[in-house]
Amino acid sequence: MAGYSAYQLDPGPLEPSVLTQQHTHRSRDIWDGSINMILNTRRCDGKLWDLVKKYPIHPRVLEVIELSGLYGVYRSNRPIIDCSLITSLVERWRPETHTFHFRTGEATITLQDVEVLYGLPVNGDPVLGDESIRTIGDWQNICQRLLGFIPRPEDFNRSSLKVTALNAHMLEQLQLPDLATQDIINQMARCYMFWMIAGMMMADTSGNYLKLMYLPMLEDLNVVSSYSWGSATLACLYRFLCKASQSNQNEIAGFLPLLQVYLITISIIYKYFFYFIIS
Repeated sequence: MAGYSAYQLDPGPLEPSVLTQQHTHRSRDIWDGSINMILNTRRCDGKLWDLVKKYPIHPRVLEVIELSGLYGVYRSNRPIIDCSLITSLVERWRPETHTFHFRTGEATITLQDVEVLYGLPVNGDPVLGDESIRTIGDWQNICQRLLGFIPRPEDFNRSSLKVTALNAHMLEQLQLPDLATQDIINQMARCYMFWMIAGMMMADTSGNYLKLMYLPMLEDLNVVSSYSWGSATLACLYRFLCKASQSNQNEIAGFLPLLQVYLITISIIYKYFFYFIIS
């Protein structure tokens, strides 16, 4: 009995030379019983889908979005994010290998998954963003030229723009006349695309700001589809998965719909795979 009481389970890993960050991983806290927290999922695309649902996008604007390579994100509409499901996935994520460690083995989201599930281009020029140091006046001029409105100085937080400012502008431009100039159409298309990119595909943890670093990449609409948006989206998601897997984190951002759809997809594949084996 004395030997039995002295026995302790080893949570692993069995080989610490690969999983070197176990001492700061969320799974360690769960094993120690010191964590019972669901991650906060940070997104700022809710008002976008409310807007689209109430006021469908003008056909001419939609044509521009279709040619941009981002149409698959628009078609996905507003997914309901299961915070508990996302948290359980993060607990299985290992930043050392960029894979999920399931009981059946390792798995991860690939560029092919991004391309197939959302139609985002994974080949082409890299999405670097423009992190040049700019004044509020500079960003106001860029917003006026590309989005068609001038945000107030208080709508900026360094190089980020309040979602409410963009939303207010789009509400004023919903009823586009059929004879609207192509410049107006392009500006409205940029508003939708910028919101999808900065508020959904590469959302950060601010929750109510959109990073303006992606906006200059939408200036020439003829080359928007030449960027590898899928690669940038996946890299951003990997980064937030790695960050959220640490024990001191309580939130996660990035393209969370991709993470959720991925799990549903592989669950269906496994289900039919084992069904055919049994039958």
